[in-house]
Amino acid sequence: MDYKILMKVQEQQEEYKDTWKHIKDLEAEIDYMYMREPDDVKYIMSLERELDNLYEKLDQLDENN
Repeated sequence: MDYKILMKVQEQQEEYKDTWKHIKDLEAEIDYMYMREPDDVKYIMSLERELDNLYEKLDQLDENN
């Protein structure tokens, strides 16, 4: 297998893992915000928007593999 192709595949796998970890961290932060600061709607909405963007990125990474 060509070295460049192997490196690209490895980079995609790492990006997928990093994105998944970021999603899990954001989900935990959103849960915390709902429990501790439910009145901070603006911040919670920004977290949810970022979470949606990460799920879209994850879907794109899945389509490329």
